[in-house]
Amino acid sequence: MPSRFAHWEPGWIETLMTVPNALTFSRLLLTPLIIYLAYLPDTLARWMALGLFIVAGLSDCFDGFLARRLNQISPLGTFLDPVVDKIVLLSLFFVLSDLRLVPLWISLLMLTRELLVDGVRSAGALTGRLVGANFMGKTKATLQSICIGVGLGMWALAWPEETIRLWLSWLAGLTLLAAWMFAFVFLWWQRDWLFESSYQGE
Repeated sequence: MPSRFAHWEPGWIETLMTVPNALTFSRLLLTPLIIYLAYLPDTLARWMALGLFIVAGLSDCFDGFLARRLNQISPLGTFLDPVVDKIVLLSLFFVLSDLRLVPLWISLLMLTRELLVDGVRSAGALTGRLVGANFMGKTKATLQSICIGVGLGMWALAWPEETIRLWLSWLAGLTLLAAWMFAFVFLWWQRDWLFESSYQGE
């Protein structure tokens, strides 16, 4: 009697868990630990949260490089990398909002922006158009990472909360402005097929 797993090819685990994909998954797994440490009322724990966030950021820099260098670019990795970035960064923005260091409306508008852009990408995929990430997405993620890193750093240094809130609100606000500017440029670039799809749907 043939096994129901007979159609599985040897090495599928190796294909799934390439070095770049492993780095991406590790970034996702580090996020709950970073969040837990950030909430602890202990200076060492907050420094550890910042350190792990930096490690996660460095892994994001290296996974794409390794994928190209090791010839391990895969559809899974291409999909996972930006998704994990969004999960990590948005989660930590909401943590900073919960700690009352960043206004909640900024985190909500960050989330709205990501849902809008990802919605357009998903619509493109459904119509056979692959709308990939570009330099604006990477720049936006870098700005968000800097904002979070600065926030965690000031939190670890035990700066007065009012001071952190003042500086971080300005930094997060400028990051939000840049993110939405990039989103509008992205939507403008997609305008032809978006309008075409909307007309066909009427």
